[in-house]
Amino acid sequence: MKNYDLLIVGGGPVGLYAAFYAGMRGLTVAIVEAFDEVGGQPQNLYPEKKIYDIAGLPEIPGAALTKNLLRQLEGVEYDSFVGQYVQKIEQNGELFSVITDENEYSSKSVLLTTGAGLISPRKLNLEGEEERHQTGKLSYFIRSLEDFRDQKVAVLGGGDSALDWSLMLEGIASEVHLIHRRPKFRAHQLTVEEVKNSTIQIHTPYVVSALTESGLDLQVVKSDEKLRMDVDRILVNYGFLTNQLDLIEALEITRAGRVLVDRKMKTNIAGLYAAGDGADYEGKVPLLSVGFGEAVIAVNAITNTISLDHDIRKGHSSSLFADQKK
Repeated sequence: MKNYDLLIVGGGPVGLYAAFYAGMRGLTVAIVEAFDEVGGQPQNLYPEKKIYDIAGLPEIPGAALTKNLLRQLEGVEYDSFVGQYVQKIEQNGELFSVITDENEYSSKSVLLTTGAGLISPRKLNLEGEEERHQTGKLSYFIRSLEDFRDQKVAVLGGGDSALDWSLMLEGIASEVHLIHRRPKFRAHQLTVEEVKNSTIQIHTPYVVSALTESGLDLQVVKSDEKLRMDVDRILVNYGFLTNQLDLIEALEITRAGRVLVDRKMKTNIAGLYAAGDGADYEGKVPLLSVGFGEAVIAVNAITNTISLDHDIRKGHSSSLFADQKK
């Protein structure tokens, strides 16, 4: 079994950048990702949704960001293991064993870049839900807007993602119905105003009482009033469940459900680090741009603490890659 210098749990944007930076510094590195492809939530949950908080990129869709990060990774050596769900992390002396549902990997250090956690969507828990999901009539996220072209779509949820998806579908779908259980939405006020001024049809306060052959049945909250809605596609956005942190015993967790780290991104367990949305400390700002910086801090700390049988590359990226291309 190969023994890595660094194993990264989570192949989202922060994990991908951490792998690049670690490879650039000369560490042997591997990524383990639960999804069938890397890219995390931007790639798998909202690939066409634009991101605006990354320096030097005025705007970029999630799928394009993943493509750029993978292109950047081509400049270093790394291993990637996708479609493998990490079940447990064990510490054996100076080494960690990362155990997935398919394999076991050994590493001198581990970096958790699991974002919001090892996620699964919150479901309706109604009869026929799984069948409709398998046939594509019910989804929990959008991979391609074109899949909804000229369709009547019901979007369920009241947060930023539900409203953002509704706005993205406007002009693609023939009809967009936004259904929320409360009169008020939890999204940013500017987004709420944009939805109210659009052609999106808003239905509040309704809950889904049943799935039908042609769509769904709605019921007014705390009332017997019902509404049958015929739609082609149902998009459920009730958030996601996470089991981020039962991977290793004694890991210190904050009240927010994130991994507590110090200024070097180190957890309370020697050799185990965290970066990105899953890490927490005083003054934490949950932005991708911040997560990229945290990955650099973590990797630099790791290079100064683990025992290596090879040299670490030093210097700026411009000189390092210039030397490689000579």
